[in-house]
Amino acid sequence: MPITYTWTATSLIGYPVFDGETDVVTRACYTVLADDGEGHTADYSNFAYTPLDPSVPFIPYADLTNEIIIGWVQYNIGPDLIASIQGSLAIQVERQVTPPPQPEVLPLPWPTPEPPEPVPPAPDLSAPVN
Repeated sequence: MPITYTWTATSLIGYPVFDGETDVVTRACYTVLADDGEGHTADYSNFAYTPLDPSVPFIPYADLTNEIIIGWVQYNIGPDLIASIQGSLAIQVERQVTPPPQPEVLPLPWPTPEPPEPVPPAPDLSAPVN
């Protein structure tokens, strides 16, 4: 079953007033959820900066959507990091489907030496002799 990746903005960080605009988002926290539809999931969370470029039209806070924020996040982190995040999540999901073998304690391949004989306790010389 193919894995689906859901990108979700989880919180927004910014300034109440910045450069003449109100409620300006400067960073977005996000989570990526990988789900194979069979009950195997993995997730990744981080944050990315959002554009403060005057050439990008300002979008009022009330008009922001998850799609807009995730678009900014993905643009800023770039296709290589997107592929890396999703690739790592795919490996985590695959390890739930087909767990890798677990290491075991192996016996030593040579005979172990016999433990030494216990040393008898020394006589108590402080006791009076009859």
